[in-house]
Amino acid sequence: KLAAPDIITSETQVKVTLTASDTHKRSATQTVNVKVTASPVPVITVLGDPSTMAVKAGGSFTLSYQVENLAPAKISGTPAVEATSGWTAAVTVAEDIIKVTFTAPSPASEKLEYKISAADDHGRSFDYSGSLSIVEITTTAGAANCHIVKPGSTLTIKGVKGNSTEALDFDNAVLVWQDTKSMVSSVAGNGNEGVVVVKLADGKQGNAVVAARKGNRIVWSWHLWVTDYDPESNIFAWTDSMGNTYEYMDRNLGAMSAEMYSKESLGLMYQWGRKDPFPGGDDVESSVQVSIYDIDNNPVFMEAKLRPTYDDRTSTNLQVAIENPLTFYYATSSSWPSVDWLTDQAALQNNDLWGGKTNAKTIYDPCPEGWWVPAAGDGWGFRSEYKKAGKLNDDSKYDETYPWYQDYDKSIGFRYKTSDGKVFWFPLTGNIDCTKGTLQGVGGSALYNTRTDSSNTVLYESLAWGNPASETGLNRPYGASTRCIKE
Repeated sequence: KLAAPDIITSETQVKVTLTASDTHKRSATQTVNVKVTASPVPVITVLGDPSTMAVKAGGSFTLSYQVENLAPAKISGTPAVEATSGWTAAVTVAEDIIKVTFTAPSPASEKLEYKISAADDHGRSFDYSGSLSIVEITTTAGAANCHIVKPGSTLTIKGVKGNSTEALDFDNAVLVWQDTKSMVSSVAGNGNEGVVVVKLADGKQGNAVVAARKGNRIVWSWHLWVTDYDPESNIFAWTDSMGNTYEYMDRNLGAMSAEMYSKESLGLMYQWGRKDPFPGGDDVESSVQVSIYDIDNNPVFMEAKLRPTYDDRTSTNLQVAIENPLTFYYATSSSWPSVDWLTDQAALQNNDLWGGKTNAKTIYDPCPEGWWVPAAGDGWGFRSEYKKAGKLNDDSKYDETYPWYQDYDKSIGFRYKTSDGKVFWFPLTGNIDCTKGTLQGVGGSALYNTRTDSSNTVLYESLAWGNPASETGLNRPYGASTRCIKE
């Protein structure tokens, strides 16, 4: 049994000679030449594999690089970095991680070309050559999990949790998905400046989710609602008998239109208490989800997984859900104790994820700045303003002289007609099943989210023929539509 050195720097021939003797003083010798290959050469890889970074003129950003195949050797000295003219680089080393802080000239060039050269304590040299597109940091948007942004514009997102001021620790950014091909031109992060910059193509509308990452791990993500829609332009305002006025958007969160019967009015689906959306139906009576794509227009698919459980009985699924915005976590059944994507334990449920207890917008609220998920109850009173020719649950027509009604022949949504003739549309968007993670019931029924819990379940506004004003306590893993209300 022969032991090799810890590191073999080059291929070599090892000559092994064995001599043996017996008790009659006879001996024999055998020599074997063994070819020994060199240890794997160290390789430098960039964590997160970013293609675009954001920077201000004269500003900086930091990236991390891992040296693979290094151990048990160690990096010797400080690696050298050659960069595009005008750029400078500062380097630190911790075990097999090389951190490089690049500082831009003023003005910053649109491209950064660089080379990292390093060596280990066994005399082996290795290097890495990289190229990054550079985008300029613009004025940052307000803090929220959803940003309404016009096609063709550049959006700079504050690197904070939701609508808070709590800064995130990240070093790059990525597109998670887009539902319109080539809509997102680039996504760039800058952890030093605490921003994510997204450039959008002209003339393309849709939805996208972008994420800030630490290496390859997502630390937070945001929904981009790319549209010319101005939510202040056509508010659905309803006043109850006590004089309280509730102001809703004229369309579902993520919808491209408020037009009746249009597939563009369906919008996105949300699990109760989560900030990240899932695709809705691709047509008004279709339970096929809208197709989504990565930055190179390759198909991306929502993943449905059984909600994890934890042996320590104190952990929840919250952090896992943040790190996996495209994973829908379903439960084992639709009855207790499988009532939550977050946990299977009642004691660990969080009833304030969307602010239903504190009555304040939380870091997980999915609505844009100035808007939030509505509460159950009084604000949905407009749904009681209906009448049917016969009994409520029979097949008779709705009386269209009443504000809230559903067409008899084209019953894929409810409408509310105001006294001045305006019509506001609530499509039957179906739901994502809480036990399988599949879209169902589009065109036949709908669940609309509220921020209100009900014991171990939560309250949804349920819409269906013969069921125009039901408020239903159901399990939290459902995927449902959201109609934001003004804060």
